[in-house]
Amino acid sequence: MKRLQLVFLSVSTLIFTTTSALFAAPIGVPGATVGANKSDISAEANFLFDRDITGNAGGGTAEGTQAFAKGTVGLTDRVDLVVRLGFGDFKVKDQSPSTLNIDSGVGPAFGLGLKATWAQMPDANLKIGTVLQTTHLRSKDGDSRFGWTEYDAAIGAFLDSGSRSLRAGDAALIPYGGVVWSGLDINGAALEDKTFGIFVGVLARFAGNLHVGIELRVPDQTALGVEAGFSF
Repeated sequence: MKRLQLVFLSVSTLIFTTTSALFAAPIGVPGATVGANKSDISAEANFLFDRDITGNAGGGTAEGTQAFAKGTVGLTDRVDLVVRLGFGDFKVKDQSPSTLNIDSGVGPAFGLGLKATWAQMPDANLKIGTVLQTTHLRSKDGDSRFGWTEYDAAIGAFLDSGSRSLRAGDAALIPYGGVVWSGLDINGAALEDKTFGIFVGVLARFAGNLHVGIELRVPDQTALGVEAGFSF
């Protein structure tokens, strides 16, 4: 158990010490995983390396970094509520001159989401679910204030073996993936160039309580998310 706690603390430290460059919250496991009347607390970092946007006179790119404390509450066995609170920054580089260019400082960020599992195949340990979420960041570049808002609607599947095949001290891997529609607004103006992408990831659970995860999103954006958490 001490070794698992060390892994959890190490990943949490990594998350909070590498947040200097993203924006776009990970989708996570596409379905409810917490359980009715149970909760989960995670440290989460999101790294947006590149996202194509539209500009007033042409296309550009966006990048950024976020760190979140994420809380998840199981409303039922099939529905989870997700709340994010944290901070982040972002950059927007428009390829056309004299249009939108932003290099923001660090500002507050928050997010809300729902996850629902609506189908399962018990013989294959496969579950299918949906994620609806939004994240918002407020920050300044000089004297100008900007708001970045992203909306995600995803559908996917995950392989949930639970703890039935585990011995004490083992890890359970939950691979997952799916498709996602994503919209992006900056100061209320829709700027996304591509709206559809895919996400793939894996969540590793240890001793029934601790977990760590990693996720990749492409091609609407190139983004990497990592998290470490504790369920209770």
